[in-house]
Amino acid sequence: MNTYAEISLEAIKHNIAEIKKFVTAGVKFMAVVKANAYGHGAAAVARAAVEAGADYLGVANLKEALELREAGILTPILILTESPTSVADEIIQHGLTQTIYSFSEAQALSDEAQKRGKPARIHVKIDTGMGRVGIAPSEAIAFITKVSSLPGLSLEGVFTHFAKAEDPEDTFTKEQFEKFRQIIVRLPQVPLKHSANSAAALFHPETHLDMVRVGLMMYGLYPQGNSRRLINLNPALAFKTRVTYLKKVPAGTPLSYGSTFVTPAETAIATIPVGYADGYSRRLSNRGQVVIRGKRFSVVGRVTMDLTLVNVGNSRVEVGDEVALIGEQNGQGISADEIASLEDTISYEVVCSIGKRVPRVYK
Repeated sequence: MNTYAEISLEAIKHNIAEIKKFVTAGVKFMAVVKANAYGHGAAAVARAAVEAGADYLGVANLKEALELREAGILTPILILTESPTSVADEIIQHGLTQTIYSFSEAQALSDEAQKRGKPARIHVKIDTGMGRVGIAPSEAIAFITKVSSLPGLSLEGVFTHFAKAEDPEDTFTKEQFEKFRQIIVRLPQVPLKHSANSAAALFHPETHLDMVRVGLMMYGLYPQGNSRRLINLNPALAFKTRVTYLKKVPAGTPLSYGSTFVTPAETAIATIPVGYADGYSRRLSNRGQVVIRGKRFSVVGRVTMDLTLVNVGNSRVEVGDEVALIGEQNGQGISADEIASLEDTISYEVVCSIGKRVPRVYK
């Protein structure tokens, strides 16, 4: 196995313990494991999170929820967006909790719950300013009242999602929360009101309510702002490969597609078996760096689908040497945040982009 992602489940557990120090006592903890647990492997991370005290799991869709159930995970799972009405039977059959924000979804779940003689648990999503999905605040009480009248539904929760919680100084989160608060004070019968994501769990303790939904920080990645000074997180993922080929080339040698790099002097070029199909972005062409034997080396030429070239100069490098793409090696490290900066994106995308053909190895 040349290219793989090494996942520390102990880091996941450590991060949850650290986050819980910021969460109000008695508040439930939802571990967000959508997108294959941000590229870390959903089933393994979900088990570790539950062992560390997670009360709930959050996923994006039915497929992700069923993968956890098929892995034998029985913890409550919230599907964070609506599912097609045609799969209401699977949602109830597998004891999943469904987010709703349209009456057709509620009706389909009600009909199926009555057929099965088994209640359908639901959470209503309210859009207080994210602008993607959810009931408008002005319509929320009427919608919840109407939905609550449907037989077979168990209204377990009401929630919203913040758009700018990573900026502790911005007032938009406070405005969103106030809109949400004005609704939930009229819903004392709903057991779970929740709004806080990772950043809000850290920066906005007033938003913790009955449950926090933590994704990014659980994986040892930080929201923006001054979060590094507030909490000690351990990155859970290292992305590694190995040198599979070495060659000496003379000055003036063009490398990779488009000949975008030409060697200025004689040098050694290492080939590593990783490319954009694995999640090592083409945007790192002639920009990225890797660590071999505790020393940084530059990516040269265009990153291709399966292979990438590294200029190792006259350094002692051998075929079979481990290459750190993300992570530490002999005291030298490359973080997901550094990669994100080079790609002009965010750390979420970097880890989520690591492809399915890259094995996950757990320690």
